[in-house]
Amino acid sequence: MKTTIILKQLILLLALCFSISFNAQDVYVAGYDNDGSSSNIAQIWHGDGSKHDLTNGNSSAQANDVFIYNGNEYVAGNEDQGNYYVAMLWKNGIPQNLTNGNYDANAEAVFVYNDDVYVAGYQGNGTTLVAELWKNGNVQYLDESNGAFAKSVFVVDDDVYVAGYGTDGSNVFAKIWKNGDAQNLNDGSDFAEAESVFVFNNDVYVAGYQYNGTSFVATLWKNGNTQNLTDGSSDAYANSVFVYNNDVYVAGYDGTEPKLWKNGVVETLNYNGNLDGGQAYSVYVSGNDIYVSGTLQENNGNQQCNFAALWKNGQVAFTSPSPACTDDTAMYSVFVDDGQLGIENNANPQNNIVLSPNPVQEILHLETKTNNIQEIALFSITGQRLKTWEGKSEINLAQFATGSYFLKITTGDGQNVTKQIVKN
Repeated sequence: MKTTIILKQLILLLALCFSISFNAQDVYVAGYDNDGSSSNIAQIWHGDGSKHDLTNGNSSAQANDVFIYNGNEYVAGNEDQGNYYVAMLWKNGIPQNLTNGNYDANAEAVFVYNDDVYVAGYQGNGTTLVAELWKNGNVQYLDESNGAFAKSVFVVDDDVYVAGYGTDGSNVFAKIWKNGDAQNLNDGSDFAEAESVFVFNNDVYVAGYQYNGTSFVATLWKNGNTQNLTDGSSDAYANSVFVYNNDVYVAGYDGTEPKLWKNGVVETLNYNGNLDGGQAYSVYVSGNDIYVSGTLQENNGNQQCNFAALWKNGQVAFTSPSPACTDDTAMYSVFVDDGQLGIENNANPQNNIVLSPNPVQEILHLETKTNNIQEIALFSITGQRLKTWEGKSEINLAQFATGSYFLKITTGDGQNVTKQIVKN
């Protein structure tokens, strides 16, 4: 995230008690479920495992991505509305059609920034598939040439990044669009796709995969430079990337089982050894907790199915299989309502205080655009007050260990502003 802080992280704390310990209800997972008696149901799970249906099961639907902003729940996905699938956006469970149903379409990802809602996806036009970006429901065509898909969107400092892939008619390119301008991540000699984009400290990270002549290789691009996460001995995929405290997390599949890579090194995702692998689709890091959503695979006699699973810190938190393994289920996206992503309206006092440098090693400077600073309180990631300064415009953090902290800043007019800092 740009401007040296994780997307100007907005820490949504309780104003009276300044609590930053997240509970199960702060975790949201998007995917689809099936009760064995209906079509796929677009589904949101909360961190306690409770289910919240977005559709009624009369027609097939799925939720591909979830984003929480200012207490509102935004979900991107699709629903079969007759002859074709329609790209959908649900806000607090209320559906909005992004396409008219004349051709198949899909909303793959959603991101909310400064009160604007961005959705990445694609739809047919009768000839080919078109990569599209919707902003507040208004569509922008990213690539209408020979077939293209928009898979992920990330917004920071008013720059809009979209990851996906497209073809020139003979070659398939992993692509990143910045404000509508396309950049190919591979030379086109081999098939490649970009699945996820994340921006941190001016660096652009893209997760995806590319073909090496015999197999697909899970791939991470950083500013266009390629890092292979797997050796190419079997098909593998990188589906999601998240950066936290300068550590890069990628969720995917290594050819046999769900995988999580941290800085290129495999982290363990445990599951029942009687199962036959699965795939990880999404990763989100919040404080000391790492959440991964995906699927596990089960063989039940003559039946084989994939079923939805959520991991927390490498252990399965809960699953949602269909009865008797008769149908597939999946968890495609996980999000924690911790204030890391998105930005409040500029009228908010949150945006009138600038911290530099951030990350910081020793001296942190605080600059206000309006009122003077009355008090600065430093809190740990778990909400413990560590130190308080009064009437200061800079503070010395040399004595504190490396990691993430929260500052509660009280201005001269009595307003409280909370910001996250990273101590190197």
